[in-house]
Amino acid sequence: MKHFVITISREYGSGGRLIGQALAERLGIDFYDKEIINMLMEESGFTRETVEEWQEKKTSSFLYNLYMSTQERPLSDQIYLAKTKVVNQLADKSSCVIVGNCGDYILRDRDDVLSFFIYAPLEERMERVRTVYGENPDNMPNYVKKRDKQRSDYYNHFTMNRFGDYHNFDACMNTSVGLDLTTDILENTIRGVFGGAEDAARRGNDTGK
Repeated sequence: MKHFVITISREYGSGGRLIGQALAERLGIDFYDKEIINMLMEESGFTRETVEEWQEKKTSSFLYNLYMSTQERPLSDQIYLAKTKVVNQLADKSSCVIVGNCGDYILRDRDDVLSFFIYAPLEERMERVRTVYGENPDNMPNYVKKRDKQRSDYYNHFTMNRFGDYHNFDACMNTSVGLDLTTDILENTIRGVFGGAEDAARRGNDTGK
């Protein structure tokens, strides 16, 4: 297969990170999600605590922005700029799967990228958060919705797109069909777009041709 990059944006609890990991394993390529935090620390010079706090937070306080107008760039802006550089470096380095981190937007002008959006009904996401992620807050619906809003606010603030808008993705998948089937569909799509002669032969054998 030729060089390619897969970006995955997702609703919280939809299983997007799990699908990204599975795709990377099946395709034999690198996987990046929370690993990017270490790279942002190195690129920006900030501590882990600072990066973790600000990498998905926009600056919305008027008083804060007024104060920072006489100072250097807000922390969120500095970390986003570092993120843009890191994501581009990873895309240039080798074929990979990048989860979140505005990857679909940062790499939007490249021809070697497929971008997917993963979503699911709220009830299914809450169940996954509870049983798979091991999180059990007192008010689960509000917790999941708050995580979604945090992601969408950040994405909408730093990009020219809207979080979850299907126009900005090559495919959007509802994981209600199951994570394995979703991964199968996306893997076949990736191999169909970026596969070479070997993958074409494999697909022919799979269909009995």
